Amino acid sequence: MPYQINRCFTPLNIGECEWASAQAILPVNGQAVPTVQFGNFTSCIGIVASNVDATEVIGIHLVMINDQDEAFTAADVPTVMALLADFPENQCIVGQIGWWQDNVGPAFDALVNALPNAGQSDQGDGIYGAGLNSVDQLEVLFQPLNP
Repeated sequence: MPYQINRCFTPLNIGECEWASAQAILPVNGQAVPTVQFGNFTSCIGIVASNVDATEVIGIHLVMINDQDEAFTAADVPTVMALLADFPENQCIVGQIGWWQDNVGPAFDALVNALPNAGQSDQGDGIYGAGLNSVDQLEVLFQPLNP
């Protein structure tokens, strides 16, 4: 069975191998608030992006090896890209980027090559999310696991 990414309906708690999208939440007092947010990242990465008019945001939670022992490979990148088809703006890869480079380098490289304009944010173990700032740019939000 191939690596699967399932839709979830809890955009503020996107689990492993899940994706969710939601209507963008406007900033509060000029500060971005999460529109999408992932569960704890200790070895995972996520991708966040917005649609062209910044009214909707998506989050995709990827694991190196899922609970069926299926590894994320370069062959799975088209699945991710299909999910991002309506979300071409503000793309960013977040999470344990170093782990992925070291452990599934070819798959990570294929993902990066498919997202040539995506930013990257690796702040270590924690909870990653994203929300729009006051100029409709998607801002990565981070909470460390052990503050």
